[in-house]
Amino acid sequence: MRFKSFKKLFLIMNGKNNFMDVKDPGVAAITGASSGIGDSFARILASQGFDLVITARRKERLESLASELKKKYGINVEIIPGDLSKAEFMKEFGSYIESIGNLDVLVNNAGFSTAEDFINKNSDIDVFMRMINLHCNVIAYLMHAALKPMRENDRGVIFNISSTASLMLHGSREPMYHSTKAFISAFTEMVQHKVSYIKSNVKLKSICPGNTHSEIWGETGLAEPNKFGGPMSPEEVVTISLDSYKNNDIIVITGDHNIEEIVEWKEITYKKHGRYFSKNFTKSGLYKKL
Repeated sequence: MRFKSFKKLFLIMNGKNNFMDVKDPGVAAITGASSGIGDSFARILASQGFDLVITARRKERLESLASELKKKYGINVEIIPGDLSKAEFMKEFGSYIESIGNLDVLVNNAGFSTAEDFINKNSDIDVFMRMINLHCNVIAYLMHAALKPMRENDRGVIFNISSTASLMLHGSREPMYHSTKAFISAFTEMVQHKVSYIKSNVKLKSICPGNTHSEIWGETGLAEPNKFGGPMSPEEVVTISLDSYKNNDIIVITGDHNIEEIVEWKEITYKKHGRYFSKNFTKSGLYKKL
């Protein structure tokens, strides 16, 4: 994966910037690269001179994307099609990225939502188990694998694609999706604290987009705005994600309108029992009588 074509060398030598501001961009591994945010990460990182390792279930889409990016940017693109929710393929892909000596970027983007209702007696529990595998087990496994070469090189970044759903755990929202996305954000933050404690330059980011145009919304791929604004394009989400590399933010909420939604939810939730201690909650665990 260290081979650099003349076209890629031309991009680098002529000052084509990359978000890491390095002279020798390495490899970016991207899951869920066949559409949406994963596809946009692949295109933007390729334009910045990174070689790619991309995975998703739809082989034909990966092949088409790889062919286009190799021709346009002269980079090396390796496709590894498969279903990461299957433990065998998760381990296979994890072992591969662990072996990439110049791994600079891991984008954990693979994920899905569901119309299933967890508390419905007729819901399919296997759908929720697959969601846990993909949003939790895979994230942890691939992070662990990627941190080995990144720590060895003392550089690199892991972008875990979470959601504003990870910060809004209430009401009629689907419990499993929000909870597994909450794991992504919490786990990313905890690992970053550990990495920072050992004075490593490796960074981890939990990217929290709101409504974003993607296939999660069905065949049209078009998201609807909410009262705060939006939706955003995948390219906008990726641009904000890459820009966050320059700061120390771990939880990255993409878009001011999404921040406004989170702030409102925090204010509402603070007045309710359950998620956070209210002003009326004492250390003894008893509510004050006002």
